Amino acid sequence: MLLDRLKRVFAAPPGDAAEDYVRMAYKVLLRRDIDPSGLDAWREQISSGRFQQQNVINTILSSVEYQERFGPDLIGIAHRARQAWIATLAPYERILDIGGSSPTRPEGALFELGYPHRPRVLDIVDLPPDEQYWGKPKFDQKVPHRFEWGEVTYYHVRAEEIAGFAPLSAKSYDAIFLGQAIEHIYPDALPSVLEWIRTHLNPDGRLIFDTPNRLLTKIQCPNSLIDPDHKYEYTPAEMEGVLKRAGFAVTRRVGMVHLRRQAASGIYDPREFSEGAPMSDDVDACYLFAFEASASGRDSAAD
Repeated sequence: MLLDRLKRVFAAPPGDAAEDYVRMAYKVLLRRDIDPSGLDAWREQISSGRFQQQNVINTILSSVEYQERFGPDLIGIAHRARQAWIATLAPYERILDIGGSSPTRPEGALFELGYPHRPRVLDIVDLPPDEQYWGKPKFDQKVPHRFEWGEVTYYHVRAEEIAGFAPLSAKSYDAIFLGQAIEHIYPDALPSVLEWIRTHLNPDGRLIFDTPNRLLTKIQCPNSLIDPDHKYEYTPAEMEGVLKRAGFAVTRRVGMVHLRRQAASGIYDPREFSEGAPMSDDVDACYLFAFEASASGRDSAAD
């Protein structure tokens, strides 16, 4: 099944050459040798320093060949569900997006997902360009990017270290967004990150994020997380408890990719992904969930 094939790919010894990893991924997932043109394309990424193992998996699973031979595009389905959710978000004048870099668009991942509004200020925090999850960006992140609607500025610091990051210490925001980022933060560091967020939200500001739902991902991957870079995957109840202890109250809950049968049976069935509603109020039975939360009881930082 898909899970077993993915596990064998992700279990590749760290010392394996990148090209060997690509060859193995094609053997395991597509059950064939990689074609010469495909190998040349991956070799170019390897030689340029842009290669990431996760991109090999994502590319194969979303390919027409894989879909026609083996099943639904799980990554594409989740992405389209996230786009549907992003379209429902309110407008905000000042946004901080933690983990929100895009490899190709200076406007960032929030715009890439289809955020329909235009903030006056959009600050994006991510890892240094050479370490970013989706690969090194093709544009300069050392300078602000100005658009007709406002300005985008990039800052480079690990989320776990944001509380001590001086360039953001005096800023405040109407919304702080983490798109598929909380699961990449070490759980023992998350309370301090949330405390920093709480003190840097303006009055009536919102913390907004989405993340995989461990109630469902554990059915797909009972002995591992769904991504090797994930530090922890939360259930909705766990996440709400973390937020409550950090001084947040959840104001909105949204589920994405409704998998009612899998949630009830505990049996993984990739076919249901193409059948489930992109958004649902049945949060516990969805593959992803999103929360909006408000903070109270503490002064925000001055801008």
